[in-house]
Amino acid sequence: MMDMAGSLNRHRRTLLVLSTVAAFAILGSTMAKNPALPLLAQSIGAGDAQIGLISAISPIPGILVSSFAGAYSDRKGRAKVLTMSLLIFATAPFLYLFVTEPWQLMGVRFYHGFATAIFMPVAMAAVADMYGPEMRGQKLALYSSATMVGRFIAPFMGGTMLYLANFSSVYLTCAVTGIIALVLSFAIPWEHDRPQSKRQGADRGSLTILREVVHDWRIMVTSAMEGVQYYAMGAFEAFLPIYSSSLGFNGFEIGVIMGIQVVSMLALKPVMGTLSDRRGREPSIFAGLLLGAIAIAGMPMVSNFYGLCFLSAIFGVCVATATASTSALVSEVAGRSSHGSAIGVLSSVMDIGHSAGPLATGLIVAALSFEAGFLVASVLMVVGAIVFASTVWTDSRRRRDNAGSQ
Repeated sequence: MMDMAGSLNRHRRTLLVLSTVAAFAILGSTMAKNPALPLLAQSIGAGDAQIGLISAISPIPGILVSSFAGAYSDRKGRAKVLTMSLLIFATAPFLYLFVTEPWQLMGVRFYHGFATAIFMPVAMAAVADMYGPEMRGQKLALYSSATMVGRFIAPFMGGTMLYLANFSSVYLTCAVTGIIALVLSFAIPWEHDRPQSKRQGADRGSLTILREVVHDWRIMVTSAMEGVQYYAMGAFEAFLPIYSSSLGFNGFEIGVIMGIQVVSMLALKPVMGTLSDRRGREPSIFAGLLLGAIAIAGMPMVSNFYGLCFLSAIFGVCVATATASTSALVSEVAGRSSHGSAIGVLSSVMDIGHSAGPLATGLIVAALSFEAGFLVASVLMVVGAIVFASTVWTDSRRRRDNAGSQ
C-alpha cells in the first residue's frame, strides 16, 4: 500500500515538473509564430503564398522525425530524447534576429520545428506510461493544459511586445523561455527511465515496433482525425492574423483574438479528458471535428473584433474536445510497450495536417479569398467526422457489444 502511495507521489512530481518544462518550452515556440511569424514574414516582403509556405515549414520536421523519436524513446528511454529537443528550444530563437529574406525565415522555422517534433510525442508518452486507462485521458489533458498555459500567454505577450517594441524583443524572450525549460528539465524525477520495451520483456527493434503501430488501422484513422484538426489549426494560426490585420486591428488586438482560442482550450481540455475517461474517446473526437467545422467556416464572414473573439473561443473549445481523446485512444490501442511509437505516429500525421493547412490555405487565399481558404478547412473536418464515426467509432461499439455478450 505504501509502495503504491509512493509511486503515485512520484508520478505527481514527475507530471508537475514535466508540465512546467513543457509550459516554458511551448510558450517560447508559440510566441515565435503567434502572432509574430506571419507579420514578420509580411514585413520582409513575403506574399500570401510565401507566408503559407513559411508557416507550413515548421511542422515538416514532425512528419520526418516524430514517429522515430517516439519509437526510439520506447527503446532507449524518454529523458535523453527530451533533452535533445530542449536544446533546440533554447537555441533556435536567436536565429530569427538575423533574418532579412523569406528563404532565411523558412530555414529557421525548419530548424525550430524539430523541437516540438521530438518533445511533444515523447513527453506525452512519458505521461501515458504512468497512468492506466481509467485516468490516462485526464492526466494527458492536464499535461496538455500546461502546454496550453504557454500557448495562452504567448499571443498576448507577443502581441503586446509587437505593439510596444519590435520583433527582436519577441524572439529574445523566446530564447529566455527555452533556456529556462532546458534548465528545469534536469529536475524531472525520472523513475529509472527504463525503456518500455525492456519493461515488457520484449526484444523488438524500434522499426519493428513502429511498423506494428502503422499497420493498425484504428491508430491510423484516429491519427488522420488529428491531422484534419490541425489542418484547420494551421489555417487559423497563419491566416486569421493576416485577415485581422486587413481589417485594421493592431498587434495587441490580434494577440487577443488569437489568445482567446487558447484560453478556451486551457479551460476545457481537462474537463474533456475526464469526460472521455468516463464516456469514451470516440464521441468527443466526433463532436469536436463537427462543431469546429462550423466555427472556422464562419471566421472570414465576421469583420468585428468581438465576433472574431467569439468564433476563436468556440474553435478552441472544439479543438480541446477532439484532441483530449486522440492521444489517449491511440496509446490504449497500441499497448504500453508502444506508447511512444503510437503517439509519435499521431504527432507525425498531425504535423502533416499542420503543415498542409497553411500551405494549401495560402494558395487558396492567394487565388480566391479568405472565405474559400477557411471553407476548405471546414469541409475537411466534416468529412473527417463522418469517416471516423463510420469506422473507428462503429468498430469500438461492435467490440464493446461483443465483449458484453460473452
